[in-house]
Amino acid sequence: MAEVDELRAAEHLIAQGMPVKAQPILWKLKGSKDSVIALNAGLALIAALDHATQNDKLLQITDESLAIATALRKKDIFAFLLIQKAEFLFRKLSLLFYQQQNLKLAARAFRWIDFSLKEDKAEYAAIEAERARLETDIAILEAGVVTETQSNADHYFQGKILTGLAEVSFSRYMYHVGLLIDGGPWKSKIMNLYFVRRWNFNSWVGYDREARRKLRDSFGRAVAFYERGMEEFVAGNYKSDAAHTAYALALKHALTFHFSKARKYLNLTKSMANAVKDKNLFIHIADLEKLIKDGNRHPRNWVEEFGMDLPRALRNKVGI
Repeated sequence: MAEVDELRAAEHLIAQGMPVKAQPILWKLKGSKDSVIALNAGLALIAALDHATQNDKLLQITDESLAIATALRKKDIFAFLLIQKAEFLFRKLSLLFYQQQNLKLAARAFRWIDFSLKEDKAEYAAIEAERARLETDIAILEAGVVTETQSNADHYFQGKILTGLAEVSFSRYMYHVGLLIDGGPWKSKIMNLYFVRRWNFNSWVGYDREARRKLRDSFGRAVAFYERGMEEFVAGNYKSDAAHTAYALALKHALTFHFSKARKYLNLTKSMANAVKDKNLFIHIADLEKLIKDGNRHPRNWVEEFGMDLPRALRNKVGI
């Protein structure tokens, strides 16, 4: 079978919800001598791989694809890959933050020491330096993407890039939720009360004024990018993409307890999905309706999971 036909077969498997079956084909095609085939195989792999467990592979593929896109002078694909890389780096950044919190778990039992081992302290410092580097790299990538968007007015391109920037902004919001919290055992208990979270009073309990401003800015940027991306898809008559963007907006509002706005965008998603008969999207819509009806009463316990309930003095001492 010709490489072009193999690529089409793999893309069809992904579209049918069978990305695992497509992966062996795409790994083979990624090494093709034909640069166009190799680039498209890399792009398909980014869609086919598990974003939750294969982040390092995704970063590697993205870097290789960026080099090919540069050589082929594919500016639109180059910009898309830049924003993909920024997303993957944010996942790595969040993992590093999680690792730092795990290094401090011993402090819950042994509060009179900073770290259980000198090696732990050295690892903590190394992770802190790596986090700072990644934050800088992400900011550079975002600036590069914005520059690329100024030279291409295509509605689909603008929509994809703007929604990518929205994902990065929301990742920054979630990162700041953990990073900027001014916790402690009593504050964490108050913040975990359902009605405190339900009406977003937890931001007043666990964050100072500057932290609240950063949270508002990052979430506001995410919403603005999503809305602009949806407008571009609608303007270009890309109805399915517009529907998926509306769903993403509804989900983000539901996760942050803004249920009236979540319902607004979910209703818009339903209308758009009906117009294009997107059956896959209706599965997600049903799940989100359950989440909204539940009122998000059973979210993950971020406070305990990330060790945010450490005493304030200890948190300040180690820079958490």
